[in-house]
Parts: sequence; structure tokens; C-alpha cells
Amino acid sequence: MLTLLVIILASYLLGSVPSAFIVGRVQGVYLEQHGSGNAGATNALRVLGTGYGALVFAMDILKGFLATRGLSMIRLGDGIPAWLGSDPNADLWVMVIAGAAAMTGHVFTIIGRYFYGSWRGGKGVATGTGMLLGLIPVAILIAIAIFATVVALTRYVSLGSILATSSIPFTLLIERALGFGVPGPFFAFAVIVPVFILYTHRSNVKRLLNGTESRIGQSKTEPST
Repeated sequence: MLTLLVIILASYLLGSVPSAFIVGRVQGVYLEQHGSGNAGATNALRVLGTGYGALVFAMDILKGFLATRGLSMIRLGDGIPAWLGSDPNADLWVMVIAGAAAMTGHVFTIIGRYFYGSWRGGKGVATGTGMLLGLIPVAILIAIAIFATVVALTRYVSLGSILATSSIPFTLLIERALGFGVPGPFFAFAVIVPVFILYTHRSNVKRLLNGTESRIGQSKTEPST
């Protein structure tokens, strides 16, 4: 049990590192006081510019990837608890748990709270992308292509995020139909992630439906991701 607890805590703390706030402070900007006030890549992009927004996005992706492919490998004491270790997919479930903890830390950042005065992280898209990149790379690369296409055509980051993440389960179903193995734990989480992203973007969905969502290049009080 110690192993699992350490993995969850370490992954959560890694996810909690508020990349946007840190980059903002390096540039002399209190990002938590600008735009949406959250530690997301889009807020960084709108306030700090494209280059720094891309840097924050890359840093947030790395958090999810490192939790999934790095911290999930920690083994202490008796290793994986018996109730999970009896599952032939135990190691895969641990990877999923580590990634989920990192995503949670990114959205609700305890480090941001105690060092920057705000619990508000990002909306989970970048860290979720990094996590799933470590689990299902083909589906994620397709999702990234969808995201880039939608944003290029509409300039709605939120719409790109929602459609890209929603495509993941369907891509995995196609992979399975073509005979490619997709482990059950990965598929289960790939279904949960779009629901989580839709929840964190619920205010964006309302604005998209009533036509008040801001596009890239427009000033906005609350960025999309």
C-alpha cells in the first residue's frame, strides 16, 4: 500500500507544479491576477504571448508524461498492494492512477495555493495529453492533430480541446477493430478523460452555445484551458 500512496502523492505534487505561474513570475507577471487567474497554458498564451504559452503547454504535458512513465515505476516495501497486484493489468492500472493524480494536481494545485495564493490550476488538457501520450500515443497524436485543425479553423481553444479529447475513445475503438491491442485500463481511462475535460470546460460550453466564447486573438476574462 505504501508504494501506491507514494506514487499518488508524488504524481499529485508533480501535477501541482503551476508552470504558468512560475513562467509568469520569471517574466515579472503575476499571472494569477490576469486573465482567468488560472495556471493554464491558454491563460499564459493570452497574457504572456505565444512563445511562453507554448512553453507552459510543453511543461504541463511533461508533468503528465513523467507521472505515467516515471513515477508509476516506484516500488517500495511489498510493492503493489495485493488487492491490485492480483490483477494481470496491475502495472497498467498504476500508470493510469499516477496520471490521474497528476491531472488532479494540475487542476487543483496545492503548490499554487501555498506559494502563489491560488488553488486554480489549468483545466487538465495539457497534463491529460501528456499522461495519455504515455499510454496511448497513436490516439493522442490524432487528438493533437484534431485540436490543431479545429483551433486553426475556428480560433476556439475550448472547442478544439473538447473535440480532440472526445475523439480518443473512438480512435481506440478503431484500433481495436483493426486488431491492435488496447489494454482495458487504458481504454477505461480514455473514456473518463473526455468527461473530465468537458466538466472543467462547462463554462466554455455555455459560452460556445450562446455565442459569447472568445477566440484566440480576442481579449477575454477567462481563457479556455
